[in-house]
Amino acid sequence: MSARGAGVAIALIALAGCAGLRERFPGPDVLFVGTPEAVSLEMLRVAAVTPRDVVFDLGSGDGRVVIAAARDFGARGVGVEIDPGLVRTSRDAARAAGVAERTTFLWQDLFATDLAGATVVTLYLRDDVNLKLRPKLLRELAPGTRVVSHDFDMGDWAPDRVLRVQGPAREHRLYLWRVPVDAAGLWHVRLADQEPATLALTQRYQTLTGTLMRKGRPAAIGGGRVRGDRVEFSVDGVTFSGRVQGDDIVEGAARSVATAGPWSARRVR
Repeated sequence: MSARGAGVAIALIALAGCAGLRERFPGPDVLFVGTPEAVSLEMLRVAAVTPRDVVFDLGSGDGRVVIAAARDFGARGVGVEIDPGLVRTSRDAARAAGVAERTTFLWQDLFATDLAGATVVTLYLRDDVNLKLRPKLLRELAPGTRVVSHDFDMGDWAPDRVLRVQGPAREHRLYLWRVPVDAAGLWHVRLADQEPATLALTQRYQTLTGTLMRKGRPAAIGGGRVRGDRVEFSVDGVTFSGRVQGDDIVEGAARSVATAGPWSARRVR
């Protein structure tokens, strides 16, 4: 074998060894770049964080967002980070800031993290990682959970709000979403006049389309929107709003210029 061939063989062996190590000890998909402190605080403000919240920062780096959530907003914070050195740094920083009892830092792959307890999720990843993460967020997070991403969006899941923030060196962009409840399906509706009606809803993220069938006459809904666990749409000049609770729509109100009354619905499929 020539010297060049031997070199190629050694390189391939080395790459194979690296691949094996990568499988056993996976590293970060996104290199750590710290969010400026002022931007971190704005991420938490745009999510309207309060002491009642549990803030998960996925790819938490040195822990600055989690620590700010506990120190400045009184929330509980959970950081998820795959780099063990950064996890140790985060824990030390939380102790130094006096918030160790309200913060937890997990040495973990963010795709393996159970998100069920989160009320706010913060991200500074990449657009491709956000897209890979999106189904998990929609599947595991409760309706109304706020998701804030620094600089990167979620593809065709349009944000509820976009905020531009001036940092020390450049302008940053923050995206806010509220996880929508599942409102799609066929609903049997009870209106104030007790007339039976059927509501067929199709949903794409926060947007609702569909038809209300009443007295044998179909009417297309307009302005259909999901905001957390609440739905709103209009039909023939009447605005319907209510809260989705499992397979029921409760706290329903139907309002027009002249009248107002309650309504409710039960999902049948």
